[in-house]
Amino acid sequence: MRQGIRRRDFLKTLVAAGIIGSLGGVAKLLPYRRVVRPPGALVEEKFLSQCTRCGQCIQTCVTGTLVPCSLGEGLLIWGTPRVDPLRAPCEAVAGRCEISRPCVENCPTNALVYVEPEKVKMGSVKWIKENCIAYRGGECLVCYEVCPIDGAITPRRGIPVFHSGKCIGCGRCVYACPPEPKALYLVPDGERRIETTR
Repeated sequence: MRQGIRRRDFLKTLVAAGIIGSLGGVAKLLPYRRVVRPPGALVEEKFLSQCTRCGQCIQTCVTGTLVPCSLGEGLLIWGTPRVDPLRAPCEAVAGRCEISRPCVENCPTNALVYVEPEKVKMGSVKWIKENCIAYRGGECLVCYEVCPIDGAITPRRGIPVFHSGKCIGCGRCVYACPPEPKALYLVPDGERRIETTR
């Protein structure tokens, strides 16, 4: 069921669209950071042309992982949704959103479309070994224990080994990683995006 757009979100959408629209083609030349998009996101250029920054996907996200991109991440992507595994992981695979995805169901422009769980690939994780408890000699394999994908993380002599080709970028390992600063971070490397809407 769709929720109404709050007035503040509607005004933010109008402001973002107005600024980007008034800059025209110049906005596309401005730098922006690559971010991890929700599962089923169209390829970036199409996604940005169809996403109205309405916030429906963010408001209806079951886990709370979706957040709007900040102005600091780039004017062109400001207000569009990204996955933030520090807030929560995405459960599009082996989780609450595997069959029904509120983010997709509530997207009014089809910038997000449903893809089968086996086709979900939002990105992959990067490992900072110096921050890893296991690498420093402690006992910790939390990342391996919470990973929903067989073979994405394998332990070797008590240290996790990450296989980016199998990782889907759900962020469960990042969210669960206990050290501060974290030993893992999520990147869009290897992402699989949708070319056309159905």
